[in-house]
Amino acid sequence: MSDKLARAEAENTAQSIVEECGFTAFPICPFEIAKRHDIHVEAKQSGKPGVSGFLLRVGNVFGIQYAQHITNDGFIRFTVAHELGHYFLPGHPEKLFPRGDGVHESKSGFISGDPVERQADYFASALLMPVHQFREAVNGAGSGFSAIEKLARLCKTSITATAIRYSYFTDEAVAVIVSSGERIDYCFMSDRIRDLRGITWIKKGDLLPKGTVTAMFNADQSNVEQARQDEGTSTLSDWFDGGPDVEINEDVVGLGSYGKTLTILFTDEPLEDDDEDSDDD
Repeated sequence: MSDKLARAEAENTAQSIVEECGFTAFPICPFEIAKRHDIHVEAKQSGKPGVSGFLLRVGNVFGIQYAQHITNDGFIRFTVAHELGHYFLPGHPEKLFPRGDGVHESKSGFISGDPVERQADYFASALLMPVHQFREAVNGAGSGFSAIEKLARLCKTSITATAIRYSYFTDEAVAVIVSSGERIDYCFMSDRIRDLRGITWIKKGDLLPKGTVTAMFNADQSNVEQARQDEGTSTLSDWFDGGPDVEINEDVVGLGSYGKTLTILFTDEPLEDDDEDSDDD
């Protein structure tokens, strides 16, 4: 299954669960959904790096555990929603528990390249930030990091998950980048950037552009560990080879014990292709 089809299936499955449970306003509570399906949820001590959650199966009985070291309430809720994805998504229980009983360890938060984990991440985002309600909230949230903070408070979701979801629905040119040290872990882009012709998309493992706010921020690891914030400007061409030389805002925040940095690039300035479209009218 392609990533696009996997995301669509996750969106549709999550939407059906939200409607079935009667949620019409934020926040969507994954603990309540688990309870309604007789799935016990509890914290569990875990020393395995990157492992955030567990789905347990004994016969037809399921349980969810989330790593006790997670202190961010938004990420806890995302982790529980991710495990619910493994429970609800077609084919996941069979694939994760081929022998029936067992324990599945998850790395949620868009850090895993495994298609099964990624689809569960898509499900978690769609469950906690359902498309219709979230699109309406985005329209009234403003722009940039302040908009994402506002949406995260409304939805009770983590800044990173909210930023990624925001990039899907905003009409602005937005890129959401997570980095560690000098390297980029991943990047999500809004349609206004994805649709630009001739640009090279950011890839996992790419070096941060020198001289950007993010590169200078990451040069001091204490900025990340102490969840400091910074802001400034760069250009789209600094980040995307072949991109237009348009100034963009660059908002940066350290993600604390997660050990990574979140960067939001955004602008409402016309882009190269926007100008071409207007010339054609």
